[in-house]
Amino acid sequence: MRILDFALVSRRAAAGLALACAALAGALVPVRAHAQETGTVSGRVLNPAGDPVEGAAVTATAQGAGRPRRATSGPDGAYRLAGLVPGAWTVRATRLGFAPAVAQVAVRPGEQRVDLRLADEALVLDPVEVRSRRDADRERTRFETEAGVTTRVITGGEIKMLPGLGEADVLRAVEVLPGVVSTSDFSSAFNVRGGSSDQNLILLDGFTIFNPFHLGGLFSVFNSDVIARAELLSGGFGAEYGGRVSSVLTVESDAGDGRFGADLGVSVLASRIALRSALPGPVVRGLGGQRGSAYLSARRSYFDALLRPVTDFPYHLTDLQAGATLETGGGGRLQVVGYLGEDVLDLSDFDPPGDDDEGSILRVRWNWGNDVAGLRWTQPLGSRWVSETRVGFSRYAEALTFPDFADTRFASSVSEAALRQDFTRQVSAALTAQAGGEVTRMEYENRADAGGTTFFANGRAALFGAAYGQARWQPSPAWIVEPGVRMDVARSSAGACASGGDEGVVDAEGPADRTCVLLSPRLAVKRFLGRRRDAAVKVAAGRYVQFLHSVRDEALPVSNDRWVLADRNVPPVVSDQVQVGVEKYWGEAWYASTEAYYRTYRGVTDLNAADDPNLASDDLLRGDGHSYGVDLLVRRSAGRLTGWTTISLLRAERTFPDPLAQGIEGVPQTVTFPPVFDRRVDVDVVLQYQLPRALEAGVRWNYGTGTPYTRPVAQVVGFETNVAEGGYRLPRPHAGDPDVPYYVVPGERNRQRYPAYHRLDLTVRRPYVRRWGSITPYVQVLNAYNQRNVLFYFFNYDKAPPTRSGISMFPLLPSIGVEASF
Repeated sequence: MRILDFALVSRRAAAGLALACAALAGALVPVRAHAQETGTVSGRVLNPAGDPVEGAAVTATAQGAGRPRRATSGPDGAYRLAGLVPGAWTVRATRLGFAPAVAQVAVRPGEQRVDLRLADEALVLDPVEVRSRRDADRERTRFETEAGVTTRVITGGEIKMLPGLGEADVLRAVEVLPGVVSTSDFSSAFNVRGGSSDQNLILLDGFTIFNPFHLGGLFSVFNSDVIARAELLSGGFGAEYGGRVSSVLTVESDAGDGRFGADLGVSVLASRIALRSALPGPVVRGLGGQRGSAYLSARRSYFDALLRPVTDFPYHLTDLQAGATLETGGGGRLQVVGYLGEDVLDLSDFDPPGDDDEGSILRVRWNWGNDVAGLRWTQPLGSRWVSETRVGFSRYAEALTFPDFADTRFASSVSEAALRQDFTRQVSAALTAQAGGEVTRMEYENRADAGGTTFFANGRAALFGAAYGQARWQPSPAWIVEPGVRMDVARSSAGACASGGDEGVVDAEGPADRTCVLLSPRLAVKRFLGRRRDAAVKVAAGRYVQFLHSVRDEALPVSNDRWVLADRNVPPVVSDQVQVGVEKYWGEAWYASTEAYYRTYRGVTDLNAADDPNLASDDLLRGDGHSYGVDLLVRRSAGRLTGWTTISLLRAERTFPDPLAQGIEGVPQTVTFPPVFDRRVDVDVVLQYQLPRALEAGVRWNYGTGTPYTRPVAQVVGFETNVAEGGYRLPRPHAGDPDVPYYVVPGERNRQRYPAYHRLDLTVRRPYVRRWGSITPYVQVLNAYNQRNVLFYFFNYDKAPPTRSGISMFPLLPSIGVEASF
């Protein structure tokens, strides 16, 4: 209306206004058209196996002219290039150790998806060749893109070069990493930075495995032929991880590249086979996929069959592992994994040579093992969202029976059924957000029956839930900040948290059930140094929570876990942790890091030596603890000589009520002591060398200061009450028990230490490559200079003066084996 009014007043003014509006419209239209015509290219960068590649450089260049657009792939491999003028563009992804992936893209207005798949490539350095280092690059990628986590990766090839007990063993290989302590040659259980062995979360392709050991811990259940890598997070891990407070060990399987192949192995321990192949086309298409691969692995010890003509050997183990990977539309990936394992010690028909007394042998059958099944689906949702869904089941069960006594049985089991959902969103080039949750149902049972009487039976089920959120913010190339928080919820009719006023514990107690809620904030900050960003200082702090305990005595060299859940009598473990580190790369050949840490533990448990059999509430003692130390690592990753050296300094303590001092005035009511894994200094030197004539040599030398033990200080005679005359008297020997009972008086708990431990292990391998594949014989020698490391001492007070004797760990132990690949 105003323009019309102006036109009626002055025709000239109207004409001038029209010209001005036309000029303004002409100026605005091109701008609007330009904004509407820009396009966006997004997708994911993948390796040959379909796994996301983090830290890849993605560049888009217009054909003809124009300034390149650049982006970096995130933790899920996602990238996004916006503001591209429609037309022909070349999109290129590069990452060290891979051949570049290049795609020609006709950019249109709007957004379109382009996934880039990298290929392995050998890097030639005169005069040596260093093959693809994508597994070692995982550490470098985490260094460049994550703030606080301490990551150590061992590849499948490195695992095979580390001497094991008869054959390569991933858990034995983990022992050579910084911050990791092992207390015995007879157990592959490990402790990380002052935590007990049950505080390590061990995952097989993302799914929990409770007891990954054979023969009471002597070696692990994992077949090295199908292991792609093992990744240990020893500290500073984000809010997406829960359930354990000490570390996270992820063992990833190798499903192959879709081509048929077979790996065979024979060692003094067992025989094994692994098969890989592409999934059949009809199966892939029927599942809506594009391509897929599968593997099957089996292992069995054979001493029982091999020695059967000579004597009975009543033990054998079996492992069966299978998995499949399917690449779905839109860059998705579906993974299925399954594992079955069993140990059997069958003395039901055992008849040792020379024993004619049928009643002198107690016949037993003892079997234990793990079952794991899981489904994992990763799917991009549009250009910025990635969804990951996991559903799985894991169980460990153990049973000890006596064929001559059908009503006698000891059993233990624990199981977990879990559903987990994670979402990751790349909000911007500087900000990535992640959130998720999980629901887990856990159940355990420990039982002992004999003679029609149940001596103990405890077990229950509980429901656990968790939700977390975390962000990765990079305000500038020099800084990474990762805040996060996790909420764990436990609910059970038996109670979910022991009371005691723990900070951060919220109890809602009712007549039939109890809910426990614990919040775990976490924060990590990293500051890069130098123009190349190849050095950094990092700080991480957080709280970690665990509702599951093992009541295994870690002082025993060989034993299995017995699991219990937190309830009104057993507290959850709450650990507050802080760590500060400095790390530096020198090119691709050298890396060094130093990291100091401090950890507290509330709610740790120990067996109560003075428990009342009629009270279920005093079976375990509740205590606290702390640990602190420094881990140093120097590693060389290129050249004919590779390897690493670690030095770990540790001091750990635990404090528990003294059950024998309760109520006695003037006597301390608590006892503080170093746990059995308090090895103050631990040094590992690992070398791998390419010898002439294709020989491969591996060396591992380990030195550790002595671990603590409790020394007996006296041996006393046990008296019995004299009911007739009053007082006490020596027991009268009788035909059934002619010996007078003696009892050992222990000294202060864990105040003595065994001598220092040191051992040299060697392995030599020689691959012979043929047109059909390769065959690799190998020789391993454990304890090459036959060091007599002490396992434990015996003290004999029958003699004056008392004498001490001991049992040693592994002597010099050579072994041979052969592997073949087709």
